[in-house]
Amino acid sequence: MQETILITKAEIQQYKQLSNSINQSKLEQIIKEAQFNDLRPLLGERLYNDVMTKVEASSTDYDDLMNGSVYEFGGITYTNYGLKSVLANYVYARYAMFGDVIDNPFGMTTKLNVSESKPLDLSTKKTFYAANQKTAYNYWLNVEAFIIRTNLKLYNSCSNHSENKTFRLSRIG
Repeated sequence: MQETILITKAEIQQYKQLSNSINQSKLEQIIKEAQFNDLRPLLGERLYNDVMTKVEASSTDYDDLMNGSVYEFGGITYTNYGLKSVLANYVYARYAMFGDVIDNPFGMTTKLNVSESKPLDLSTKKTFYAANQKTAYNYWLNVEAFIIRTNLKLYNSCSNHSENKTFRLSRIG
């Protein structure tokens, strides 16, 4: 199940500009990290494990969840953008931040282009990373509404996630 990849390079390219010459093993590493670190906390352990198992078995149980759909709830028609839209943005955020870090015999390095272009600086990468994480989360809110409205089993909306906010205590007096 840990080897299951929920999204392909071509599917990511439907949402984000991604080079055709990307290192496939690096991309798969980033996809697995995004699935486990970003998607799993949103879905919750039970639903995440079921999705991973069913996708690996080529089941169609989660086609609407994964690929999106148009559905009706309470007499209103809604569009579900699908988990692949969420995952594509999380993968792209991680790829922008960590995609050029490679391991070689001399240790961890940043891959540099030999042409006139130069790599993005760290602050630009951080901004890009944060913006894509926010986009992914906004897509997630749409998918979560679909999950709740269609009463998808195994999802527990009470314990899965919260926005990353700081909490401070200060002494009075």
